[in-house]
Amino acid sequence: MFEFFTNTKEKVPAYADFLLQNRSTEIKEWEDIPLSDKQNYLLKYPIKSLAKEDISHAFLIGTSSGFSKSGSVFWLKEAVDEKAYLEAVKALLIADYEIDKKKTLIIVSLAFGTWVGGIQLASTLRNLAASMDEVTIATPGLNIKEAVEICKEFGEFYETILWVVNPSSINLIYPMLQNEKTLLDGKIFFPVVGEYFSENFREEIALKFGHTKENPFVLKTGYGSADAGDLGIESLETIALRKFLNNKHKICQKLFSQDEAPMIFIKNEKTFIETIDGELVVTKDQFIPLIRYNTKDNGGVLKKEQLKEYIESSLYEKLPDTILYVFGRASNNIIFYGTNLNVTQIGDFLSSLQTKEYAGLFELSETKEEGVSFFEFTIYVQNVESSSSEFYLKSMLNFLKKRSNEFAFKYQELSKSMGEDLIRVQLKDIEELQIDKKHKYIRESHV
Repeated sequence: MFEFFTNTKEKVPAYADFLLQNRSTEIKEWEDIPLSDKQNYLLKYPIKSLAKEDISHAFLIGTSSGFSKSGSVFWLKEAVDEKAYLEAVKALLIADYEIDKKKTLIIVSLAFGTWVGGIQLASTLRNLAASMDEVTIATPGLNIKEAVEICKEFGEFYETILWVVNPSSINLIYPMLQNEKTLLDGKIFFPVVGEYFSENFREEIALKFGHTKENPFVLKTGYGSADAGDLGIESLETIALRKFLNNKHKICQKLFSQDEAPMIFIKNEKTFIETIDGELVVTKDQFIPLIRYNTKDNGGVLKKEQLKEYIESSLYEKLPDTILYVFGRASNNIIFYGTNLNVTQIGDFLSSLQTKEYAGLFELSETKEEGVSFFEFTIYVQNVESSSSEFYLKSMLNFLKKRSNEFAFKYQELSKSMGEDLIRVQLKDIEELQIDKKHKYIRESHV
């Protein structure tokens, strides 16, 4: 590993300068290597100085994100990565969904353009479909209405439909299919990308689409990014572990220092991952090498032995020696006067209300009025006229106060001081949401 650091320092101009700027040219120990991230490294240097070889040798030029507020990074891929990726995707889809035995329609509802994640998956799945008689692919991208039309028009001809999508978009898809009984009878599965989701959400989607809530692969994901590549993948065993830990708050607190069960993955053996201050730091050899690169994702790495006293032996024996766990982006929290509000937990709570109106999506933003921060929830419903914003506000405040004594005290005292609620709720019809845009739970603050 240290040899990789030395070679990168010698061959990659940007990294040599990065070390110089951080006064870290004479490093003897791995722990002394400074942390890099998107802001202090990838966005700071021209791409030609970030690459380990001539850019013209790259197989693909893409961008690391089409939606990031902090800016997109042009990204380069090697052909060898693409070949390995195709074989890995094929093996997983055969193992999990038997696409070699069942007539399968794959619908890809992701952003395309130059975003590496979307275009790489679409390209890989097109090549896969071309080589397998059982597989047909459609690529409507973020046009969810067209994707639903394809599903309705052609779904009857296939035993299985795999819908590759962001998790939050499923709540846009379901209302459009809820009258299609044959499509909601255990036929549709969601290999998803791009977002953290809770185990409660996986089970809720399983039931909505006609599966049992124990079915592990109705909703399945990997973990990674355009810049760091594939870092982990869910398996039957890691999902079973998460289901076991779900709602066991005391055990989760001991293992992960949080009440909730994180997403759990088999770690990519080709990547070195550290946990520093609760965030995942990656070292990986690729066209643009990364050394101690802070992903800004909350999580960690756990040895199998650390789980032994908490889980059943039958599950313990099947687990890999090392597991990777992730709580999602640090940005999945919004800070209410020093107290973290987690959007995933709020989403789970709103779904648990089981109102007929709630459409499964909400947005949260911070607005400043004369220097005072107000937190505005936009909750999407099926029918605005029959819904009550007061009901949602009271329910959510009760939930947040039970979750945190700190929040309960702050909210009461600060709202009393201001003479009005610091959290506001407005309801919108789900049809007003732009379904051709990637949904984000946290919107940019308005000052």
